[in-house]
Amino acid sequence: MPGPWLRGPSRWSANCSFSFASPGEVAVPEASERGLLISHLHDQFWSDEYYQAAGHVRRWVRERGTTWPAELFAALDALAEQSDSEQQIVRDTNAGRRLIKSYFRKAQQLCARGLLDRDDLREHLTMPQRLETLFRIIEPFEHARDPEYNREMFDFYDDLHGGDIERPAR
Repeated sequence: MPGPWLRGPSRWSANCSFSFASPGEVAVPEASERGLLISHLHDQFWSDEYYQAAGHVRRWVRERGTTWPAELFAALDALAEQSDSEQQIVRDTNAGRRLIKSYFRKAQQLCARGLLDRDDLREHLTMPQRLETLFRIIEPFEHARDPEYNREMFDFYDDLHGGDIERPAR
């Protein structure tokens, strides 16, 4: 049986009326639709899944010493050589890193496409504690993974708050 995403419109999507913009234009959602996007992102950033992910990456940082960013990718490369419990820690940490990055990326992309205002992110989603996780944990992981990593998302959030949040990579 196909998943619920293949069954057609749901009662939750019945009132959505996004208009798709022509290439080069920005689609502007109605206020209620913008509110739904903010609510959805809020639910993600305040979900148990997010808190568990943040717990995994913070624990990794706390327990691994000064070379913690590079250690994750070295551990991923040598996964088969580790105990089952260490493999699980590595997998959970990497999954947490990816989930947190994806939430921030999604919010940035919605703003870049004009579906959310910068003020929406500033007022509802990007509190200093979350940005500290982005700048002090997720960005160093990205740099360890690839020293030429794409800084666009990190620069966006840095600019969003006027550089007021400490960002070690700045």
